[in-house]
Amino acid sequence: MERRVVVGLPAYNEENGLPKLLDKMIALKDQVPESFSILIVNDGSSDQTEEVLKSYAKQYPFVQYINHDVNKGLGKAMQTLFQHAVETFADQDILITLDADNTHNPAIIPGLVKKLDDEDLDVVIASRFTKGGKEIGLSAIRKVYSRGAKLFLKTFYPIPYVNDYSCGYRAYRLGYLKKAYQIYGGKLITTNGFECMVEILARFSKIGVHAGEFPLRLEYHLKEGDSKLPVVKTIVGYFKLLKKVKKPPLLE
Repeated sequence: MERRVVVGLPAYNEENGLPKLLDKMIALKDQVPESFSILIVNDGSSDQTEEVLKSYAKQYPFVQYINHDVNKGLGKAMQTLFQHAVETFADQDILITLDADNTHNPAIIPGLVKKLDDEDLDVVIASRFTKGGKEIGLSAIRKVYSRGAKLFLKTFYPIPYVNDYSCGYRAYRLGYLKKAYQIYGGKLITTNGFECMVEILARFSKIGVHAGEFPLRLEYHLKEGDSKLPVVKTIVGYFKLLKKVKKPPLLE
């Protein structure tokens, strides 16, 4: 059976940035030797995001989307995405997740897949904090916040070779994702804010994970509209994870 590479995008009110990102991914399709598809979770957008998705899905059969009737938050969108992937795809398939706002360049997807294969890893994170990584257009306060978060998370949820815990641009091996889902009884994501991306890695750290990083140039200057990240709320969410994320009883 041919291996598939599935690109998953949680999207909320991304009518401006999403078409630019989808055009980049469509141009990339021929560079990925595996069967390639795109799945978007439209999290109750109130703009024209759904109309954009209808247009692309009609034109490109490998583009599909799932609608939330109302906005449920990033955590719920990621739950929907993961649940669909775990139930639909095979162990050898790869799930790539990234932001839908055009700040993550899909050109590095082949590099993420190659690293996953070459080093036999469970997950590869596109990282601003590894050699070759860079942040463009990010405010000084956001840079301070992200570096403070890195130190906090490496202290409490250490994973060898991982520095960027909050970036959602990742490659997951589906076999490992299914295993993690089983261990946690389907509750891999229990938070609903931006801290959900950290929760995933925090839970991985408690069950053992082979992970690595690939350099990311975060192109924040390409973002359309204001940031949706509530910084203080997200930091509070990180601290709440200390009580929430424990080693599963079966592994103690």
